[in-house]
Order: sequence, then structure tokens, then C-alpha cells
Amino acid sequence: MKRFGVIGHPVAHSLSPLMHNTAFSLLGLDCTYDAFDIAPESLSGALKDFENKGFCGLNVTIPHKEHVLEQMHDLSDEAKAVGAVNTILFENGRLRGENTDVYGVGASLEPSREYFHKERVLLLGAGGTSRAIIYALLTKFHPAEIVIANRNQARADELVVHFQQYAKNVKLKASAADVTALSRFAKDARLIINATSIGMSPETDVSPFGEWGSFHPKQIVFDLVYTPLTTKLLAIAGRGGARTISGLEMFLHQGARSFELWLGTRMPVDQIRTVVYNELKNRQRNQIS
Repeated sequence: MKRFGVIGHPVAHSLSPLMHNTAFSLLGLDCTYDAFDIAPESLSGALKDFENKGFCGLNVTIPHKEHVLEQMHDLSDEAKAVGAVNTILFENGRLRGENTDVYGVGASLEPSREYFHKERVLLLGAGGTSRAIIYALLTKFHPAEIVIANRNQARADELVVHFQQYAKNVKLKASAADVTALSRFAKDARLIINATSIGMSPETDVSPFGEWGSFHPKQIVFDLVYTPLTTKLLAIAGRGGARTISGLEMFLHQGARSFELWLGTRMPVDQIRTVVYNELKNRQRNQIS
């Protein structure tokens, strides 16, 4: 039996075990996948323990994506460029770090690429996932400008400097993430991406834009939060006529890429989307009741 898992802190809420174990069952694979809550100070020892127990691979989530980098023996080009790892492969005593968030972003946005070609993108957040988003936008798409907005603007400034080498003809700009600044940039942004946790369950009645809601039909709003499925941001954007993309798509595609790296076979994404969607709806109903 091959063993896999996801490490984070906290991690009990993760739907990765449901996604991967459903895929194993559908494909008749003798594998298991579990969630492990690993405190930051225990990270190094935990990785050695997983290796000793014969694990084949791990997913990595908050807050370990950047810190785990230094524990890797080998890194993919994406992981090096992004500076974050979300997938680990155990290979004959060596740990290889991958970043499948880059693939997840690309797959989620591919159907909409024509809408933001040579246009402004507004990205909210400057964490590990934002780094993957910026790299994907710069290497797979062709926006005219990416505005990175973060509460701590210094972190956004760091990303502008870090990704300048990949920018080519794309303008990179940092901004504070107060409502005034966000609304100013959002008016002319063709693609808006929320890579913060604002709006995530249980704090569902908030939006990164506050009560501002001047979204319009020429815009795409992509919220990486998928609990709830329709965040307040997506609900407001939808009412304004904007096209919306749920964080469920990113979750599925990045997971599918990890699955393929580990096992050399494709995950049945369409079947699993239904299973994960239904679980999210059940959780939402239970919270309401």
C-alpha cells in the first residue's frame, strides 16, 4: 500500500483526503491519504518520520509552503521560481519539492484567458499561493499589468522585486489593500483574484472590498476561498454581472497535478468535482442549521 497525506497547521478542515481517497477508490488503487497537523517547530522531524514510515508523497498547506523549501534535496523549476512547495515526492532517500499551485492557477484560468489578455489583473494577497499565481500569470498568460495588493505593502513590494525577472512586458505594481486602494484598481481590472482568507468560513459575511460592489460584466472574479462555495465576494461580483470562478477549481486542479506526479496517472477530476461539491454543500447546510 502506498501512503500519502497533507501537512498543515491547522489541517482538520482539509478536503484533500476526500479528494484523493475518492480518486484511489474510483481507479482501484491500493493507496491511502490522511491529514496531519504539524506545528512549524516540528516540521523537520516530521518529514524524517514520514520518510521512515515509507510515505510516497505529501501535500503541503499553510503555514509550511515556504518554510519546507529548505528541507528539500531537489526542487522543480516552478518551486524554485515561486519560492514555495505544496507537493513533496519521496524518491530513494531524497525529497523533491514541487509547486502544483502554478498548474492549478493555469488550469482554472485557461477557459477565460482571452478576457484578460493585455489587461490589468488585481491580485489580493502576498503569501505562498499569491507567488504561484504571479508566476502562472507571467509564464502562461499575457496580462498588461499585475497589481499586488496586501495589507502589509512591504510584502507586496518584495514580490514585485522577486518576479521582475519573469515580467518581460508585464508591469508589476504593489499596493496597500485598504478598500479605497482596492476599489480604485478594481474599476479597471479585467481579472480580480482573491488569494487571502477573507470570506472563509466561519467569517463568511465579509469581503476584501468591504461593501464596495461596482463589479461589471467585463470582469472575471476568482476567489481561492472555497468554503463557502459562493463567498460574499463572488456573490457581490455575480450580482454586478461579472464572471465568477470558485476556489474549488484551483483546489481540484492543483490536487490532480499532485496525484499525477505521485502515481503517473490522471485523476478523474470531473467525477471528483461532484463528490467534493456535495461535501461542501453538506458542510454549509450543517453550519446553517
